[in-house]
Amino acid sequence: MSDKTVKLIPSDLLDFDPENPRFPRAINEGPIDKLIERMAREERIVELMESIGQQGYFPGEPLVAVKNGQRYIVAEGNRRLAAIKLLNGQLPIPSRLKSLQEAKEQARHHPASIPCLVFDDHADVLHYLGYRHITGVKAWRPLAKARYLHRLRQQPMYSQLSRDELLVTLAREIGSKPYYVGQMLTSLAVLEYAESQGFFGIQRIDPERLDFTVLSTALSYENIWKFIGLESRKDIDTSTLLDKETGELFTWLYAQREDNSTVVPESRELDKLAKVVAAPAALAELRESGDLEGAYRMTSGSSEALDVALNDARNTLERVFKLLGRHLHPTDSQENAAIDVADMARSIRNLIRDRREDVR
Repeated sequence: MSDKTVKLIPSDLLDFDPENPRFPRAINEGPIDKLIERMAREERIVELMESIGQQGYFPGEPLVAVKNGQRYIVAEGNRRLAAIKLLNGQLPIPSRLKSLQEAKEQARHHPASIPCLVFDDHADVLHYLGYRHITGVKAWRPLAKARYLHRLRQQPMYSQLSRDELLVTLAREIGSKPYYVGQMLTSLAVLEYAESQGFFGIQRIDPERLDFTVLSTALSYENIWKFIGLESRKDIDTSTLLDKETGELFTWLYAQREDNSTVVPESRELDKLAKVVAAPAALAELRESGDLEGAYRMTSGSSEALDVALNDARNTLERVFKLLGRHLHPTDSQENAAIDVADMARSIRNLIRDRREDVR
């Protein structure tokens, strides 16, 4: 590892990390005001501005930076860097973020230079970040971990390794298992494919609030990764992804319907989805109705699904009958609903009779 030292560096020589694992690419590479808005909304940056502005910068918490020509890229501490740059007027404060402007105006301290732990090499700083945020106590969320692994994977030292060798090496690097590393990298690649294909525009999928764990868990099911065209859950290059099926998976996992629900309401329902996508009749039902529970009933065959549906209907009607014993004054709307149920029940009975007559 190259030498590293703590230096006082002028804040105007420090740049944000364009590959910050905690933020999506659109934020890292987009306009600076979007980054500031994100930090203000989710990173409590106004509190940092108030703290630093009133008490000064605590030197015991240096930023982590890597040399980049005559400047420095901050790999750890971008939130603190933003607070200081805002206090110093080196970043514009969006007009709608009045709390940031107030924190700047009330500040007594405007640190011109910041202590930084400086690395000379990008690879070394990545190893340091892995120690702190993958195996250490300040663990990142799963999506940030996946972005970190992707960035680590791109280092020249790993370029000649086979896929299996790469996964073993990266797993050893972060103290994990090769299958986990492969699944995280594959899930990130699928997520980035979805973004590139515009799937985030489907029915209010918000990429910033998307639960990455749901996707990575889904891809642990063989039926699901096969459904979207992957060779395995460790298919980190994802060269065989199927566009239609991948879009459907994102719709089922993340697209919000009118009631803000999703087709797969929670991760424990992924087992049902895995069975559905492997059964043609059930898959056709899911595509047509968007009803996971109804499609799941079809996984054992249409006859068994009909048995279950009829049994459910009978149980529901039995509950209605018991309720009538306690409720002595039904309303007009309840009577009309009962008439509709009776009509539907007769139609079902007649259709079953007709079908049975046809095969005799």
